[in-house]
Amino acid sequence: MRKQNFVQGAFILVIAGLITRGLGTIYRIFLSRIIGPEAIGLYQMAFPTMIMLITFVTAGLPIAVSKLVAEAEAKNDQNRIRSILRTALLSVFVLSIFISVIFALVIPLLAKYLLTDERVALTLTAIIPIIPIISFSAILRGYFQGKQNMIPSAASTIIETIFRMISGMYLSYHFLPFGVQYASFGAMIGMVIGEIAGFLTLFVQYAKNKRISTKKKFIHPTQVPHYKQESTLQMIAHIAVPVTTSQIFGSLAYFFEPSIVAHSLSFAGLSAKEATILYGQLAGMAILIITFPSVITYSLSVSLIPAVSEAAAKKDIKSVYKRLHQALKIAYLIGLPSAIFMYVLANPLALFLFDTPQVGHLIKIMSPFAIFLYLQRPLSATLQGLDKAKESMTNTIIGAIVKSAAIILFASRPQFGIDGVALAISMGMVLVTILHFRSIYHITGYTIEIKPIFNITISSFIMGYIAFYMMNHNFLSLPLGIRLLLTTIMSAIAYFYLLLFLKIIKKQDIERIPWLGSKMSKIIP
Repeated sequence: MRKQNFVQGAFILVIAGLITRGLGTIYRIFLSRIIGPEAIGLYQMAFPTMIMLITFVTAGLPIAVSKLVAEAEAKNDQNRIRSILRTALLSVFVLSIFISVIFALVIPLLAKYLLTDERVALTLTAIIPIIPIISFSAILRGYFQGKQNMIPSAASTIIETIFRMISGMYLSYHFLPFGVQYASFGAMIGMVIGEIAGFLTLFVQYAKNKRISTKKKFIHPTQVPHYKQESTLQMIAHIAVPVTTSQIFGSLAYFFEPSIVAHSLSFAGLSAKEATILYGQLAGMAILIITFPSVITYSLSVSLIPAVSEAAAKKDIKSVYKRLHQALKIAYLIGLPSAIFMYVLANPLALFLFDTPQVGHLIKIMSPFAIFLYLQRPLSATLQGLDKAKESMTNTIIGAIVKSAAIILFASRPQFGIDGVALAISMGMVLVTILHFRSIYHITGYTIEIKPIFNITISSFIMGYIAFYMMNHNFLSLPLGIRLLLTTIMSAIAYFYLLLFLKIIKKQDIERIPWLGSKMSKIIP
């Protein structure tokens, strides 16, 4: 099994993430056009429940598996690797069965009293088989990441997305005549099929790797310590529990969000159906666009955790600074122009992608704050790599509480309505990011370099003006989709050369990009 270094691993995950996020966005766009905002609203009401359940079952386990497998791999301790994998899989098996049974019993109560729309019960039922499948997949992904091989994870996510798209659109379309709740159910069944395909991909890769590993020379059991199951479980728990707690609070806030939104909007005078439609526009459309660039920062974070952990173990604070600076620079370099681009072209994007112009208004509210979301993941990954997951947990809890309180405060007022929900979610993103950075500053003394931030900011705003001018003054006779495509390409090229002109990126930086760098550098003067 071929390993990759930090840059190669991050690059593989970025490419896979862009593919899957792009396909996923296309899927959501077509799905929203096929089944409409009401069915999308039911689907989005059920989705946070699934996230919460998966968090309860797995949460910090993949990170723990990744770190422990990496340490054992460095010592060529295959016995420990098998023990880690066996313990983690057994843990998620027991947890997933237990939680699935409890969840199946409370579905009617959740649908009627918490989510305030009994039609969502059918979609919630389709989540039950997803729980163990995603749990096993998460552990195998952590195993491969610990082996520093990102290809199986990348391949499985792409295959999962493709199967989910095809089956989800087919089933939701054919179930739609029976009602919007059946269309939402069909979309969730499509996710089940996709997750099965993704798991099988990982399992095949694992079986292949296991056959190869058996041919290698193993350390004899007498040459390495004997690890009991309890010892391995304790090591996993030490890493996983703080991360799990943090993610549980975040997912609980996400889980209760539809209910809080529905009840708050009812105080503002909206019916349950109107609230469902508006929440579908926000969560299923606007936030889908806002979160698209975060696929890159997520990929950086997956590679950043072991890199920071290794440097911290060696007490190499300069390497910690270097990795964090690289990750934040890339996140800001991509995130800020994306946020500005989404703000400038919010209305045409909403019209073209969703055929729902009012979604553009929600995108405009959230896009100025989106840069904080893109910076949040590298900061969180650094805290986890520094073994400060408790600080990350505390920050997440504070952000979740503030966001929920703000939703109640704003959304219940008729003058805000769904706009208040968008503002509250944005407040949560900003607060957690600021708290993460404050924690890192107190722990390491890390400070931001002003010059690259200033140059990236100038370049991003110039790019935004170019995009605005081109969209409103050029290609006006062309269809909207072609205008958007040309505007995106031309403004991206302009931004790229602005970065080169201001020496934010250099030719040698391009040359270091795995596989494509040498070819891309040829177009640079």
